[in-house]
Amino acid sequence: MVMEKLIEKFESGATVENGKAANPAAAAPTPPAAAAAAAAPPPPPPPPPPPNTAELQKQSAAENAGSGALFAEINSLGEGGVRSGLKKATRGPVNEDPAALAPKPVQSAAAVSVVAPAKPAPAAKTPTLELKGKKWVVEFFEGNNEIILDVNNIKESVYIYRCNKSTIQIKGKCNSIAIDSCKKFNCVFESALSICEVVNSSDIQIQSTGASPAVTVDNCNTLTYYLSAEALADAQIITSKSAAVNLCAPKPDDPDDMFETPIPEQMVTKFKDGQWVTEFVDHSD
Repeated sequence: MVMEKLIEKFESGATVENGKAANPAAAAPTPPAAAAAAAAPPPPPPPPPPPNTAELQKQSAAENAGSGALFAEINSLGEGGVRSGLKKATRGPVNEDPAALAPKPVQSAAAVSVVAPAKPAPAAKTPTLELKGKKWVVEFFEGNNEIILDVNNIKESVYIYRCNKSTIQIKGKCNSIAIDSCKKFNCVFESALSICEVVNSSDIQIQSTGASPAVTVDNCNTLTYYLSAEALADAQIITSKSAAVNLCAPKPDDPDDMFETPIPEQMVTKFKDGQWVTEFVDHSD
C-alpha cells in the first residue's frame, strides 16, 4: 500500500526527499514578475453600498413634519408671537437692587466746585496829610473826625482821597477842593475860590460857611450840600450820573431855618413845536 501511494504522488508530480513528499510549487523557482506581485500592498476595499433612498426620504419627511408643527404653534400665538407672554424689561444691569438703579440727584456746580482760598486783606495804608507843592494831599484816613487843615495861601488846593468815616475841617480860603473815592465822609470849609468837586463817592456831606461859586458832583450816591447865605448869591450846582443829591440852604425870610431841595434824577423828553424838549420829571403832584 505504501508503494502504491508513492507511485501515485510521483505520477502527480510530487517528489520525495528524505522519505518526505516535497511540494513541487515550493521547489520550483519563482519568476521576478510573480515576486513583485507578491510584494505589492493589497488592493483597497470595495466602496460602500449606495445609501438607502427610502430611509433618506423618511428622515426628510419626519424633519419637515417637526418644523411644520413648530411654525403652526408659533402662528397660533397671534401677532405678538412668542413675545406675547413676555414682560417688558428696562435697559440696565440685571439682578441689581432697584434702589441702586434709581437716578441719583445731581450736585450743583456750587457744591462740587472747590472753594478758592480767600485773598488776604490789603494792608492798611498810612494816613497822609501833607503839602506837596501847592496841593494839600489828604488820604487814607479811617474813622478820624478831628482832621484840621490850615490853608495859608489862596493858591493852594486840597485833594482828599479814600478817606472813610471821617470829618475834615478846612480853615482859610483855598483855590479848590476835590473829594475822590470817599465813603461816609464830611467836609466843612470856609471858602473856595473856584470849585468844590466830588467824584466816585457815597454818603458825603459838605458844608460851606463862606462863598462857594460852583460845586460839581459826578458818579456819586447820596450827597448833601449845606450852603451858607453868602454862597446862595452865585452858587452853581452841576450833577452827572449821581443819585440822591440834596441841597440845604437857609430860608431868605428866616436865616435860622433851613429848607431842603432834592435835585431831580429823572428827565422826560418831548417833541414840541418842531423840536425835542427835555424836562425834569416832577413827582410833587
